[in-house]
Amino acid sequence: MKRKHWLWVAAIIAVLLVGAFTWTVLHPAEGSRGVLYRVNDGKNEMYLLGSIHIGSSAMYPFGEDIRQAMAKADTFVYECDTAAADAVADMRQRMALSEGETLSSLLGETLYAELTQVCQKLDIDMSTINKLKPWAVVNTLAVYTTSVEIGASNVNNALALGVEKQVQAYAEANHKNTAYLETLTEQVSVLEGFSDALQHYLLQGVCDVILNPDSANKGMDTTIAQWPDWWRTGDAEAFANAYLSTYLEPGHEVVCAEYHRKLITQRNAHMAEGLVKLLESGDTCFVTVGLLHLALPEDSIVKLLRDRGYTVEQLSIP
Repeated sequence: MKRKHWLWVAAIIAVLLVGAFTWTVLHPAEGSRGVLYRVNDGKNEMYLLGSIHIGSSAMYPFGEDIRQAMAKADTFVYECDTAAADAVADMRQRMALSEGETLSSLLGETLYAELTQVCQKLDIDMSTINKLKPWAVVNTLAVYTTSVEIGASNVNNALALGVEKQVQAYAEANHKNTAYLETLTEQVSVLEGFSDALQHYLLQGVCDVILNPDSANKGMDTTIAQWPDWWRTGDAEAFANAYLSTYLEPGHEVVCAEYHRKLITQRNAHMAEGLVKLLESGDTCFVTVGLLHLALPEDSIVKLLRDRGYTVEQLSIP
């Protein structure tokens, strides 16, 4: 069964806490265009950069448009503060199974057996996984699947080369202000709201990729290796077309539509409201959010802002 494993990564929640990657410019190249937009309301402006949470060295350094936009910004804005101590403690509590629940009973014998094989292959302690709810297991393992598909040999390095990590390193080095569009609690609530069918679908996809990387890397999945190049050249349309042409997997349309609605459409509306407030505050903001929140033509943050009368132009057209 072919599954669109990249769905989870479209707006993956970055709950794995890793150290900031030191900002470096290693290559004397022109630099990446990225997927970059400028928003203007006639008085104030804002920059939106689409992020890939798992990256490669081929995506760096940033090109001139991105560097200039970052230099202009007063405040750097991200999807969520994943390091706030109280929110992290709440998240960990909500990830845990309730007393009397077992992961094996929730997943069923076949899927649980596959998950056990996955943990053995990745050298992950199954006793830790057994304490988690299905959505939390998916979230924990999803980074491994994307690393496999993007061709990364080291998960931590791939995370550190994600766009948001690189932007954060620049902002910290230059002592920029920070703001967030969502709380960690809000993001966890989205994941908790996934139906059992969607959680099982996503976990099955994770297991398929990790246990059978060669056979799983077909169809839509083959494009994941192209993400760094698409991002480097600013080809937002390639991302959008690839996603829209395949995200409704035949036989699984209901759960795929649920995924899109809850993790993209509904969150886009919420984040657009936050961006309007930031734009009207007068600060010049540099905003980094998951790429598909910006690139999709029908329900993206970009379209929502344009519908409200703001001028939004893509600066990174190939």
